[in-house]
Amino acid sequence: MRRRLTARLGHDDGQTTVLTVGLCAVLVALMLVMLAVTTVQLQHRRLQSLADSAAIAGAEELGFRLGEDPGVVLADDDVAASASAHLAAVGAQEAVPGLGGMNARVADDGTTVVVTLDARADLFAMTGPFAGTLPLSVPLEATGSSRTSLAR
Repeated sequence: MRRRLTARLGHDDGQTTVLTVGLCAVLVALMLVMLAVTTVQLQHRRLQSLADSAAIAGAEELGFRLGEDPGVVLADDDVAASASAHLAAVGAQEAVPGLGGMNARVADDGTTVVVTLDARADLFAMTGPFAGTLPLSVPLEATGSSRTSLAR
């Protein structure tokens, strides 16, 4: 009886297969995580580039104040309109598919334009019965600023 039990427990056939399948599953999961992180990073870089360029476009809508204290005058409405027009002209929706809202304003110093863009990075677009089973998007935010000055 004891020999039969020892022979049965000492049998290793198939152990390598289990380890190989487990290792493959871990490697596939690791590759999916790396793909998701890379997707989020690339989309955030695109979003940051758009925020910076929209801030520059908004800063170009400056007016001049003449007199004893000459300077640059920026208006929130003009900055927002210019930034929106710039984003439409460069095809921001195509560059960052999950692009959401935009907030463009003039900072308290009166010479800095600040543009904030919001987006959602879609990781794995699943369709069919598995759609919506996992949280597949990550919220992103990028802020760009551009300062203007008047030199004599």
